[in-house]
Amino acid sequence: MATNTLVCSICDLRHITSSSKHWCPECEEALCSDCIEHHSLSRATRSHKTIPISQYQSLPTFVTDIQQFCIYHNEKYQQYCMKHESPICYKCIKEHGKCSEVIPLEDVISEVKSSELFRDLEQRLKDGLGNIKRIQKDREDNFKTFQTQKKKITNEIDYIRMQIIQYLDKLKKIS
Repeated sequence: MATNTLVCSICDLRHITSSSKHWCPECEEALCSDCIEHHSLSRATRSHKTIPISQYQSLPTFVTDIQQFCIYHNEKYQQYCMKHESPICYKCIKEHGKCSEVIPLEDVISEVKSSELFRDLEQRLKDGLGNIKRIQKDREDNFKTFQTQKKKITNEIDYIRMQIIQYLDKLKKIS
């Protein structure tokens, strides 16, 4: 995750202050309007999908904190070790040479949204959200019921209090 998403990363390297308008998740860089054009035309980066910087800033931190580069070699993750269930870079392949199945990371990612586990997770989240909404409505209804009961009990107490005062006043007059 970039430390400053308000300033264009490329312009910043050139010691120019330019506000960013776009974010490239693959490069993990903020880009201004001028640099986004070069980014989309360059052979190395033309296939990158950029998003508006406002959309990137609205993402939860657990999404923006996902590491795209190997912490040991500072290379982009491009493979996935099924045995260790972890992404690896090309330099890590040597260490995973005896692992039975190393596949391109793209193959793992492409099937995520269509997998049964993803659909199950999505359904569980929908069910959980429905339960939360139902619980919230129940709590609001309970609160309204308590307010109504409180008002009713307060009125009863006031009425009984008034009757007691009248009775005591009546006793006082008699004596």
